[in-house]
Amino acid sequence: MSELGNTILPIARLDHQSKTGAYRPDIDGLRAISILLVVGYHAQPWLVPGGFIGVDIFFVISGFLITRIILSQIKANTFSFMEFYSRRIRRIFPALIVVLAVTYLIGWFVLLPDGFSMLGKSIAAGVAFVSNLFQLRQVGYFAPDAAENPLLHLWSLGIEEQFYIFWPPALLFVFGSKRRGVWMPAIAAASFGFSLMIFFGYKDWSFYSPIPRAWELLAGGIVAYYTDAPEREKRRFAKLENVLAMLGVAAIIFAAITLNKESSFPGLYALLPVLGAVLIILSPNSPVNRTFLSNRQMVLIGLISYPLYLWHWPLLSYLGIVRNGMPTAIEIWAVVLGAVLLSWLTYRFVEIPLRQRKNTAPKLAFGLVTVGVAGIVTVIASGFGFRFPSEIRDIAQLAPHSNAGLSDKCFLDTPGSEFNSSCIEEGDRPVMLLWGDSTAAALYPGLKNAQATVPFRLARFTASACAPILAAGTDARCDAANDIVFGIIRSSHPEIVLLHAWWGGVKDLEKLRETIGQLKALSIKRIVILGPVPVWKRTLPHSLVNFYRLRHAIAERITTGMSGPQDDERMEAFSKSAGVEYISAWHTLCNSEGCMTRVGPAPSDVITTDRVHLSDAGSNFLIERIRRSLFPQPDFNQ
Repeated sequence: MSELGNTILPIARLDHQSKTGAYRPDIDGLRAISILLVVGYHAQPWLVPGGFIGVDIFFVISGFLITRIILSQIKANTFSFMEFYSRRIRRIFPALIVVLAVTYLIGWFVLLPDGFSMLGKSIAAGVAFVSNLFQLRQVGYFAPDAAENPLLHLWSLGIEEQFYIFWPPALLFVFGSKRRGVWMPAIAAASFGFSLMIFFGYKDWSFYSPIPRAWELLAGGIVAYYTDAPEREKRRFAKLENVLAMLGVAAIIFAAITLNKESSFPGLYALLPVLGAVLIILSPNSPVNRTFLSNRQMVLIGLISYPLYLWHWPLLSYLGIVRNGMPTAIEIWAVVLGAVLLSWLTYRFVEIPLRQRKNTAPKLAFGLVTVGVAGIVTVIASGFGFRFPSEIRDIAQLAPHSNAGLSDKCFLDTPGSEFNSSCIEEGDRPVMLLWGDSTAAALYPGLKNAQATVPFRLARFTASACAPILAAGTDARCDAANDIVFGIIRSSHPEIVLLHAWWGGVKDLEKLRETIGQLKALSIKRIVILGPVPVWKRTLPHSLVNFYRLRHAIAERITTGMSGPQDDERMEAFSKSAGVEYISAWHTLCNSEGCMTRVGPAPSDVITTDRVHLSDAGSNFLIERIRRSLFPQPDFNQ
């Protein structure tokens, strides 16, 4: 440990002192807090459910340090745009090049063609520092599928670098203004106000866009401006440093413990980590800063925080992919330790040597562009599908959601879409009405096929992410769609109403009980709940590929990597108490040997092509197996 300190700490001090005056080890300690929160959240979310606030603390630190550098150089009349961006290249590029290259190499062996092609796009976006804008068109940060994106975390780097495109010239303007003490708070307030204004309608934009996030970096810039003020002004608050630091620590701890992925973040909640970081930076002489944040261990963690941020997420993401979304705690922490080791090696043997050489910026830029070109070539080559045998390639190339029920007017998946009159078949046969979300829509091929042996008319009304529950109050779009469906049920009076959804996402079953009560009031002959189908932690094609890697065979059943039995038991008990029929999809598709993956030898015979939606073949198989339970009456069977 002493050798580590001797080789790193003097270099860190020299780097700070050369441009900004006194080195502040407590800032590196605050960096340590930030990265520990982020890594803890990504490794075990239950440990620090609000650990994602570490990124917001990073923004404040970055804004403080960079603004302090620029202000000191402007005062000394030595500021140069060329030198500023050259320093950014030497600071950011070395570790980024290494991590992107290794992430690409691992992806070659781990990712399916579509996933590898997506990685190529992510690499290109990362090289251009627009990952945040790229993610706006992809999955949300807190969505389950986000774990499959090894470079999701580069969104924050994109926001930082976009901010630093405009901030140096803005500072030059502000510094030359007579009211320079007003401009920064005004811009920060405008950014924060914009963030709040768009949050509820455009949550992803408020998360990923640089404009509503700029206030967090500007908060650090304001602190830098204040700490550069005359000593007599700073002494006014010197006696408050102990209180300020404790309040800052309390704000960060409170946010890390009480916030979680369901919280309305960033929004107003982002004030907690941002103000917490600001108060701590304002208190360099407090015991918190001098004793805790400045101790050697915290400083060392802070010094490797940037490479650790880059390394930890790709490694955890790949672990989850290889382990079908169910890695053990031992595996997770082993990967975290590996990331720490790689981070120290990167810092010691890549970052430090290259950061001290002023003529390396062009070479580093060329290296990063080369990695970006590799990403673009991967996209053009459609993920280099030749890496897998033909049968695996064929399964991997199946389009997600490739089910006839998910592609017509009887399934609403966009705002403003409406049901078509053809959603109720014409004729005089008994009507079975299907009501539910996208998993219900995926039952259509099987139900349509069943009409060859069972004389019934099919009515189907399904909407994306909308369980068949009236006045659920969680989504206005769903409430409106379900009101329409209930009105159709009242007017058409079907013989059977079949309710199906991703029941694992339905937390309030009492609302479902009330909906069933309203259906019973209409004297519907039969109300049937179809229980949950298996929900795969990773897409079924991913699971089949992982099985193939280990055993060189395509599994007929898989025993791990899916959820559903608890929801099946819960829904069965609920159905019994609500007095409606229940059919178990879980016990139809799964047994003690695992859950079915295919119903035939063809690639299109897989049960699902994503995590939960049945394929056409899967739908046909399930409905055929439950046909006699679904249509038991003599007048429904030939």
